[in-house]
Amino acid sequence: MVWKFLFWPVVWITILIPGWIWPLYLDGFTRWAAFVLGMILFATAMALTSIGGKTLKRFAHKDGHGTFWPDRFTAEGIFSCMRHPMHLGLALLPVALALLWGSVPVILASGWGVAAALWFVLVIEEKETLQRFGDEYSQYMQHTAPFTLSPTCLRKGYITIKQGG
Repeated sequence: MVWKFLFWPVVWITILIPGWIWPLYLDGFTRWAAFVLGMILFATAMALTSIGGKTLKRFAHKDGHGTFWPDRFTAEGIFSCMRHPMHLGLALLPVALALLWGSVPVILASGWGVAAALWFVLVIEEKETLQRFGDEYSQYMQHTAPFTLSPTCLRKGYITIKQGG
């Protein structure tokens, strides 16, 4: 299981190295536009991870706490319209930070980071979740997208965690 936690730092380091080797930066309007887009993506990534985590804490852990891994399956809130909100947030973070930094090589490399993150979720996490929750999760997969940036989905997740206090 430790390798799963090491996966993310390795992806991040691989994305950042080109920026240190080739210091090429956006300038003028493109720098400003990249910064604004980076702020929007950063806020979205933080919202996805926060809403996903709070929803899991409330609905997928016995008594609202427990181990790092969920004790039970949930399709509440944001999970009713997306299977992996926290992972989508983690996948968007490198792109957001690359745009904020304005480093051309890092922006280009961040695409690899998104692909690696989505591969990780769809190939590794989905398999483990299917093993853990079986038919219930299999049924859920048939009608719920793995990822979405739908504002309606984010709002639904936000409302669900606010109703809980």
